[in-house]
Amino acid sequence: MNDDFKKLINEFKKIREAGLIESMRKGTSGLGYTFETLLNKPEDQECKPDFGSVEIKCKLGYTVTPLTLFTCSPLRNGVYATRYILEKYGYYKNEFNDELYFCRSVFSHYTRNVNGYEFKLKVNYLDTRVYMEAYYNGLFIENVCYWEFKELEKKLKTKLQNLAIVYGYPYKYNDKLYYKYLKMEGYKLTSFFDFLNLIKKDKIHISIYMKDGKSILGNPEMNTHGVAFKIKIKDINELFTRIFIC
Repeated sequence: MNDDFKKLINEFKKIREAGLIESMRKGTSGLGYTFETLLNKPEDQECKPDFGSVEIKCKLGYTVTPLTLFTCSPLRNGVYATRYILEKYGYYKNEFNDELYFCRSVFSHYTRNVNGYEFKLKVNYLDTRVYMEAYYNGLFIENVCYWEFKELEKKLKTKLQNLAIVYGYPYKYNDKLYYKYLKMEGYKLTSFFDFLNLIKKDKIHISIYMKDGKSILGNPEMNTHGVAFKIKIKDINELFTRIFIC
């Protein structure tokens, strides 16, 4: 176990012993934001670990939602593909809505049909890419976009060589939200090969959310939460080796 893990364990034990801690932010991000603030970590969007060499993921202990590993924008012909995806495969939520959406999870098998289109992930070792393929009524249309192996491996190894998953539980008292942090698990990344294999086995998928919107000035503007690579907690041991629990 490296020194960063040891330091984080000591900090976690202090936070756990403090008991209920009032949330420092409203909404679903309060759990992680509060914990990292207690560690004196400023909020950032940098592609580097949160605590020295350790990436921290906070999770509500009672949920079974997938864990986000990292985000990575897809490419098409060497440029970002988000606008192309939205304009070609986006859909309207209802007849009264004039904003295009593209919101779905994509696995290595066919995903649910929207406007006749189906999508799936394909790991191509010859091209060293992960493709998102499009189908219509079961017939292949095109490779919509792709992620280069080297970029995915860089994201994975830069951010997730060492991973700590912190489990917390919410409590409401006098209309205020509190969290209690009860458990932390430490993991070591296995290999990029395992990551690709888990995509093929449907155990790692991507989550895409994007829609047309408007800027503060009323100009057209695409809103996107990025493309996130996710894994179910029950499969975490197939990508990481657990080295401690406290």
